[in-house]
Amino acid sequence: MQELGKVLLVDDDSTNNFLSARTLRQADAAAQLFEARNGNEALELIKKEALDFILLDVNMPVMDGFLFLEALQKLQGTPGFNAPVVVLLTTSESYLDSDKALHCPIVKGFLTKPLSQDHVSYLLSLAADKKRTCTAA
Repeated sequence: MQELGKVLLVDDDSTNNFLSARTLRQADAAAQLFEARNGNEALELIKKEALDFILLDVNMPVMDGFLFLEALQKLQGTPGFNAPVVVLLTTSESYLDSDKALHCPIVKGFLTKPLSQDHVSYLLSLAADKKRTCTAA
């Protein structure tokens, strides 16, 4: 299947990255998986690799998810940069986090950890929407 393409997991918790990667592999949903422990590492990877999806934690050291989103928005103006679909994957169910995230135009969703098969179905629907949008343009 591999409809999500290249997926970046950004989380400082290696267990969460492991569980998310395992869930995506079991669903055969990602062509390739990458991991970063914070927003800074994620930005470095994005500059080297064209990604299709980012599953992003909010609370991380060095550069948290919201600072990462600000930096990613600035990259959108770069010629040749295709913005990946960003979905927040967090343990927080705080409406403040979700409200702040959903006001960011590059965030397409907000899920609570751990990543489940239902979440994968949701991510696949986002990928299908993106594909339809790109085809229609």
